[in-house]
Amino acid sequence: MSAVNQGDLYSHVVRAVVAPLWAMKEKSPYLRHYRNFLRTQYRPLDEVRRDQWTRLKGLLDHAYRHTSYYRECLDKLGVTPDGIRTWQDFERLPLLTKDDIRANRDAMVADNIPADRLLPKKTSGSTGVSLSFFVDEDSLQWKRGCALRHDEWTGWRLGERVGAVWGNPEYKKSWRGYVRNFLLERITFLDTLRMDEEAMTEFHAHILKEKPSLLFGHAHSLYLFARFVQAKKLSPIRPKGIISTAMVLHDFERSLVEEVFDCRVTNRYGCEEVSLIACECDAHQGLHVNMDTLYFECLRDGRPAGAGETGAVVVTDLTNRGMPFIRYLVGDTARMGEKPCTCGRTYPLIASLEGRIADYVRTPEGEYISGISLTENFAMVLEGVKQMQIVQDKIDHLVFRVVPGEGGGEDLPDRIAELVRRRFGSSMLHDTEYVDSIQSEASGKYRFCVSKLPGGGWFEGGRKAEP
Repeated sequence: MSAVNQGDLYSHVVRAVVAPLWAMKEKSPYLRHYRNFLRTQYRPLDEVRRDQWTRLKGLLDHAYRHTSYYRECLDKLGVTPDGIRTWQDFERLPLLTKDDIRANRDAMVADNIPADRLLPKKTSGSTGVSLSFFVDEDSLQWKRGCALRHDEWTGWRLGERVGAVWGNPEYKKSWRGYVRNFLLERITFLDTLRMDEEAMTEFHAHILKEKPSLLFGHAHSLYLFARFVQAKKLSPIRPKGIISTAMVLHDFERSLVEEVFDCRVTNRYGCEEVSLIACECDAHQGLHVNMDTLYFECLRDGRPAGAGETGAVVVTDLTNRGMPFIRYLVGDTARMGEKPCTCGRTYPLIASLEGRIADYVRTPEGEYISGISLTENFAMVLEGVKQMQIVQDKIDHLVFRVVPGEGGGEDLPDRIAELVRRRFGSSMLHDTEYVDSIQSEASGKYRFCVSKLPGGGWFEGGRKAEP
């Protein structure tokens, strides 16, 4: 499978010159971390565990000494970091929820990390409830090096071109971003906020000419693009690898994407709060847990889920000392693998991710817009909204269910109306409904975007399309 772009000589320049010089300019150690991750990825599991334990003990001691939140938590339990001597001791600590973070964000920030070493971040997932937090600079560079290693599991190498099916490209925010993307990152975007025929045709033409070694994007958005290429009988694109992330990858989606692009799909799982959680390798037998930056738990009824069992994902970020996330309940579920991977890496495998697909809105013009993309254009930009949910009940009608917060103001409906007009056009009607709360699903998660169209809006008249 897949063809190699032999003519991309500039990629060698990026690896040998541009990337090292750029890292030197940024004073970033990510390339050094990356080389270390390459050397250590085949370590025996007991050695990995010992390393995790050492780093975890350091994190607990740091959190106790430098954050009032964790100090109070442990004091209430009557324990100190010295009293946590085994993994079993650690796994008796309380879980950290999103509500805990919202209520205690400032108390979770370490008092010994300079403010200029903390990067503010904000989630934009499919829950409709944004989460603000901080990541320290050292943690970001550690994770950057780790992500680069996982990227190269696909066959792509640093410096080679990338085609990304992704929303809101960061590089467009400044001229420096354009320069960085042109010289270093070399990414061509298909913005998932505009996956109409014109945009997909233009994207296809670009990547057909540029021959990216990697396709990267939301699972279902990659599927939509592959289905478009197939339906229009467009010239084939042959990357070395494909990374699918941000939502559940279904078997029928994987099959079509691999068929259209003649290339294996690498499934990846992560979240904004802790970055990469797990990723497939080239053996494609499950997703290797990222033990280099996280301690991972999969819990069923409060106990570790056994092989083949589905449980709740809980992670501890071993790198972010600026605002520690210890035993964080992500809100997703996963099923653990029963056998080690034949690739030789000992990191445990996630057999499958059991979370739901993010719903899409379908416009009267036939455009599909992901709920994940919509959070960035509604929930994250509207001040004074505690929680929001978009419900599509007709092809040309949306209901915005809003739990108002402080600072909403009387002009909130007008601001929503303007966003609807800009994003969906004049043919999309809408109503705004104020509610006291938005009911969660049985899983405990809120759905930001809910489609009530037949087949979730994907299939005409309720007829299931062939995958």
